[in-house]
Amino acid sequence: MKEQTEHGCQDEHLSTNSCDNTHFCVNTEGTQHPWDRPHIASEEIAKLGGWDPSQGVIEVHEDNTERTLAPGEVVHLEPGRAFCRRVRWKRGLVRADRIEEEIALLRRAFPGLDQRENWIRLPGLRLPPGWSPNQVDVAFQIADAFPGAPPYGIFVPAGVRFNGAVPQNYAEPAGSQPPFGGTWGVFSWSVADAADWRPSTNVEHGVNLLQWVRGFEQRFKEGL
Repeated sequence: MKEQTEHGCQDEHLSTNSCDNTHFCVNTEGTQHPWDRPHIASEEIAKLGGWDPSQGVIEVHEDNTERTLAPGEVVHLEPGRAFCRRVRWKRGLVRADRIEEEIALLRRAFPGLDQRENWIRLPGLRLPPGWSPNQVDVAFQIADAFPGAPPYGIFVPAGVRFNGAVPQNYAEPAGSQPPFGGTWGVFSWSVADAADWRPSTNVEHGVNLLQWVRGFEQRFKEGL
C-alpha cells in the first residue's frame, strides 16, 4: 500500500535510479521522467512535474527528510531522492479547485464578495472606534504561491485614517492597485509566522482565507 506524505510524494517511489542504460530518472511526485544529464535545476524539475516554479521544489530523501531547493539551484541525481512542489494538501487537489472551495467558503460569510481574477473584494467591513471612515471595503490578492504560502497585504480605499493620522504600516497609494476602481492604499500585513500556514486537505479545517480575513478585525482593533 502506498503511503502518501504531506508533501505529495509516495514513499515507495523515492528513487532516481536510471530509467534505462542511457538516461537518468527524475521522480516528481511519484512519476518517473527520463533525463539525459546527472544534474538538474529546480526550475527544470518543476517543468517536468507540470507545476509553476513559483510553487517551489522540495527534495525528499528515503528517510522522508526534506529540503526546499533555492531558485536556480542545481542538484545531482542520486538514488533515493524524489521531488515535490511546495504544497501541503493531498495530491490531486489542484490549485484551481482549492481556490474555488476557499472562495465558496468566503462567500457564505460575505455574500457581497466580488472576485476579479486573483483579486477579492469584501464590502462594508466595520472598523473599530478611532478609524475613519468607520466602514470600508477591503481587498486582497490571491498570490501565485497560494495555498502553499499565505496571502499578504490588506487593501482599502485611499483616505483611511486612524485618530486623524495616516496609519502605521500603510502605503497610499498602493503600488499594485486592485481592479475595483478608485485609488487604494495597502496595509503591510500577513500571518505572524509563515511556518504556521499549513492548509489541510479539508478547506474548512486548518488555515484558510476565511480565517485570515477574520483576523482583519483584530488587527484593526490593535491599530495595525
